[in-house]
Amino acid sequence: MNVLKLILTVILLNFSTLVDAQSNKPVIGIGELKSTVGGDVNSFRAMLETAIAGTNKFDLIERSRIGDLIKEQALSSGGITQGNGQIGGISGVEYLIYGSITKLGVQNTAVNLGNFKTAGKTGVMSVDLRVVDSSTGSIKISETVEVKSSISSGTSIAGKVIGGSEASPLSTVQRIAADTIAAKIALSIFPIKVVNVKANKVYLNYGPPILSKCSWVNSNSCYLKIVSMGEGFTDPDTGEVLGADEEYVGTVEVVDPKKKYSIANILEGNIERGLTAMIISGSEGKKLKKRIQKANKRH
Repeated sequence: MNVLKLILTVILLNFSTLVDAQSNKPVIGIGELKSTVGGDVNSFRAMLETAIAGTNKFDLIERSRIGDLIKEQALSSGGITQGNGQIGGISGVEYLIYGSITKLGVQNTAVNLGNFKTAGKTGVMSVDLRVVDSSTGSIKISETVEVKSSISSGTSIAGKVIGGSEASPLSTVQRIAADTIAAKIALSIFPIKVVNVKANKVYLNYGPPILSKCSWVNSNSCYLKIVSMGEGFTDPDTGEVLGADEEYVGTVEVVDPKKKYSIANILEGNIERGLTAMIISGSEGKKLKKRIQKANKRH
């Protein structure tokens, strides 16, 4: 009997520790998503929920519960997203996401050069995004997210068809849009940080989808510049923090994205724990890598 009590105590302690660990994450909910161009909004909502949960930075409230909470507060999505009036808090929900799909479709492309023919499809999507602080009604993010995804439908040489993808361009572009939105929200609140340094590798506090080949920024590889953040500067009229001075420290390339963190190779710089990492374009990263490799060969 004492053994059983001991086991139950250990289980309860573990559960309590888990709850405490999760309590530091802000609670986020997806409010109204709508579309002016058709499409399955519920399917996109599910993708967005998966992408946000995948950042490992938020506790995501169930869609049925967020709907009830908004009704209880008598809140209109129009009023919220326009920042009209105070919300006064929604039972611990710190952020609300609203979006309107304004573009969703497939563009066909074809190239004919004699016996050589190739065809493809490009999925396109545009979402007007709003992220609102539910305690104040202030808009934290307000921007249009536009993404594209090209899929080859095959190449014909002298009448013989080679290759081609069976993936759905609409489904693919919606997944990319969901990953992009989740990344923008997470990074606006929690910047990428160096959490550990070992030999020539650094450990970063994000995993997929944000640091998985950085596919959400249309890149096949993931490079980040490491910076030391200096003193912040503010708008003298509004007092709003506009940014901070950045001192370049080095560059890293992600080579092993895990579930909750990523491992990157140090390409350049004396990198220390606690520094901030910023994603750069694949083309910029490759140029930096080539420059660093040439410099290393000279030495």
